[in-house]
Amino acid sequence: MTLDEFWDHIQKSKRKDPDAHAERLEARLAKLKPDHILDFSHWWHVMMCEAYSWNLWGAAYLINGGCSDDGFHYFCNWLILKGRDVFQAAVTNPDTLADVVDPDAEFTECGWDPGANAWFTATKTKSDDAGYAAFGAAEQARHPGRRPYPDLGIEWDHDDEEEMGKRYPRLSALYTDGDAGG
Repeated sequence: MTLDEFWDHIQKSKRKDPDAHAERLEARLAKLKPDHILDFSHWWHVMMCEAYSWNLWGAAYLINGGCSDDGFHYFCNWLILKGRDVFQAAVTNPDTLADVVDPDAEFTECGWDPGANAWFTATKTKSDDAGYAAFGAAEQARHPGRRPYPDLGIEWDHDDEEEMGKRYPRLSALYTDGDAGG
């Protein structure tokens, strides 16, 4: 599976109801051969690595009113589901998320692994500890040398409204009391 095909699967699973996007993607992937699902999972991980930065974490922190390690992972899942254009724009400049977020939403995240869930369905494997071990072994066999997440870069204080306002002026206007950034 190419990177273009990866993004095509995400795009083709979108509909009017964004809440069901993850489930539609999982159902779409479950119809593929297990090796193709592993390829999709590989590309998902590559995109997670691209998103893994303090710069994007800061935007997630602002949008969600805080952001734990798991919360950032879930935020990146959500961001990938938004599609290639939104993802690439946000990785380059997280403040562009002001165009796509809903400030009234409780949180912006997706705590779900599309590749694993689809692979469990396609291979009739239980999603228990043994199943996840089997999925991990299959991923490693298909795509050896999976890279770890990169260094996040230079950290700063995400509770500093002035700094957040400088880094994310548009998002800050949506999520703070309006005087962030001076």
